[in-house]
Amino acid sequence: MIELQLPAALLVNYALLLARMAAFVVFVPMPSVRASLSTTKIVLALALTVLTAPLAMSDIGREVVSSSVVPWILLRATIAEAALGIALGVALRLTLESFGLAAQALGFQAGYSYVNMVDPTSQVDASILNVIFALLANLLFLATDLHLFALEALVDGLRIHPLGGFSTTPADAAAIIMLGGYMMEAAVRLALPVMAVLLLVDLTLGLLNQVHSRMQLITLSFTLKLVAGTAVIVLMLPTAPKVFDFMAEHGAEVVIGLLRR
Repeated sequence: MIELQLPAALLVNYALLLARMAAFVVFVPMPSVRASLSTTKIVLALALTVLTAPLAMSDIGREVVSSSVVPWILLRATIAEAALGIALGVALRLTLESFGLAAQALGFQAGYSYVNMVDPTSQVDASILNVIFALLANLLFLATDLHLFALEALVDGLRIHPLGGFSTTPADAAAIIMLGGYMMEAAVRLALPVMAVLLLVDLTLGLLNQVHSRMQLITLSFTLKLVAGTAVIVLMLPTAPKVFDFMAEHGAEVVIGLLRR
């Protein structure tokens, strides 16, 4: 009878590596990953763990096994690995969230909230504008090779921060918060032209309704705002790649900052 024996140090290394990859997969903004089944995410995390294992083996396993306070060292190392995976995933995720935030702001104002669809990225009911903007952001994510940058960041992270060697600092949290501010700025850039036109439509209809109260122009506001909003969105679409590049650049800076320090 053949008995398979695995060193405890090897199992510890695999467990720490799996913690980093699983945390990254949960937050990674790659299209269809968040909407996939839990089994798919587990398989993806295991596949990344196996593929990157030759680059990740370190002495942390031997140190943990030979220490008298094994649980505490292992817990600290696991939290550190999960924190790094979450930070990398969130930094990349925020590059796409600006489009969703802009669509959420415009959906109600322009009347798109009356038509709901299933968002393919989150599998929840959302306005048709949210779905369009989500698909646009995913296309730009792939067109700019950010999915390759994400995989490269994982590999570089294993080389720069060996298993159990990462520790968070207040500067990391400040960088993520600052990236959230850039996300708000990008969303405003996308939504502001449409919001301005919709405000002008409301003001114009309000003034005309006061001058000619019997015309009841206010009843046409929904149709006019929908048409005007759609026209401005179509004219605004060529600027979407520039806004995405703005967010991708700052997101990449945060990721590189986490890896290079």
